[in-house]
Amino acid sequence: MNAESKKKLLSWLSLTLGIALIFSLGWGYYEFRELKEYKTETENQYSRAFTDLVTSLNEVETSIAKAKVAGSTAQRVLYLGETWKGSESAVSRLGQLPADEVGISYVDTFINQVGDFSKAMTRKTAAAAVMSAEEQATLNKMHERVIEINRSVQQVYNQFNSENLAWVDKPKGLLKKIGFGKSIQTAAQGDENSGKTNQQNQQAAAQTPTSVRGGLKQLDVSLQKYPPFTYQGELDKHYVDKPLGLPEGEINENKAVEVGKRFLEDLGQTGAAPQLSGLSDNLLGGFNLTYKDSYLEVSKKGGVVTFYRDQRELNDRQLDVKKTLDSAYASLARIGWDLVVTSSEDLGSYVLVDAVPRENGTLLYPDKIRLTIATDNGQIIGFDANPYYAYHHQRNLNRVLTLEQAKAKLKKEFKIIETKMAVISKLGTNEAFCYEFRGTAFGEEYMVYINALNGTEEKISRVVNTPAGKLIQ
Repeated sequence: MNAESKKKLLSWLSLTLGIALIFSLGWGYYEFRELKEYKTETENQYSRAFTDLVTSLNEVETSIAKAKVAGSTAQRVLYLGETWKGSESAVSRLGQLPADEVGISYVDTFINQVGDFSKAMTRKTAAAAVMSAEEQATLNKMHERVIEINRSVQQVYNQFNSENLAWVDKPKGLLKKIGFGKSIQTAAQGDENSGKTNQQNQQAAAQTPTSVRGGLKQLDVSLQKYPPFTYQGELDKHYVDKPLGLPEGEINENKAVEVGKRFLEDLGQTGAAPQLSGLSDNLLGGFNLTYKDSYLEVSKKGGVVTFYRDQRELNDRQLDVKKTLDSAYASLARIGWDLVVTSSEDLGSYVLVDAVPRENGTLLYPDKIRLTIATDNGQIIGFDANPYYAYHHQRNLNRVLTLEQAKAKLKKEFKIIETKMAVISKLGTNEAFCYEFRGTAFGEEYMVYINALNGTEEKISRVVNTPAGKLIQ
């Protein structure tokens, strides 16, 4: 090759490399902008949810206070009802914040219980029954705890706004992970505080959260000092006297790991190798397992997965709600569930779903399964089967009233769209076998439940259309 040819070849290579470099820089900048926009959108969603959580907790605290001093039945029903609605809103917003695994399990459980209890007391008061001294004491204790939670959340919220608090703590650097860094240097230097124990130092450090997630987790830990509420509620699934749906027999730690591994692989995590991370002593618990970003609870009795959550980072949306639900149905079939979706809420990067089993054409609402499904690939990233295993049992589903007799109980303005049979929850662990009538009245959609045994109008639910889907109120 002569000098002229070499020169042309070098020029051509230089041009090609230059174009490739420009293209790669442009592509990298585009990806950077996309990632930045996605991060901004996610943080805005977190911020809205956090603001709504603070508002809802304020409403709950105020409504309970008013219910405690209300002298008339009408006023007490009003404020207990507002407590119930505010609690449902707070639970929904809490679930949209970046809390890790079960980092806010106590707060979530407690707010659910407040909503559960206030709903039960609303119905009792509306039926002209008087709250017992024990129920009044429970309401007072709940109010005290709501105040503590509300003040703590407000403190984190104020820090978030005034100090630009991060949503999550940054991961430790390599030096800190292997034991080097500021903490060791300070301990070696010694000062006037060197007499403090490690525990005291840790407690002092814990008083100032460095992220929203950290602040919520500190709140959750601080509440562990309180005993659980053991009242008889309408929807309370956490403290049933005896779970009705767990299979027979008990398993050991090795079997629990096998159960967790099979569950994760059925959901698409090929080669999963979960590890035992702790034990649980609640009635539905047994073994806590972790694998990468996933957390599972496997019951000791029966050896079934009762709770699962995958905290992986979600990618850009690829599926609409229908395709997301279709993918979830396929995943449920692989893990042995045949369920009917009763409600869904589209939250962008994931869809929240309530699904129930069906027996002889009857929907079993107390035996609910709660799912969170990612819209980037349709995988189930959240699974809560606690209500199912708490309440599932053999039921007598023989109706007394005919369909026409049940229809006669409806208001004449109610226009029926669809009729089903369903079992619904009542006070405590009581249930009602009902005709479920979905229809319209006065320009709105409702679901009316007529007892199939005695014709009592057991419940009315309002169906509200929102951009995220149909919500049942």
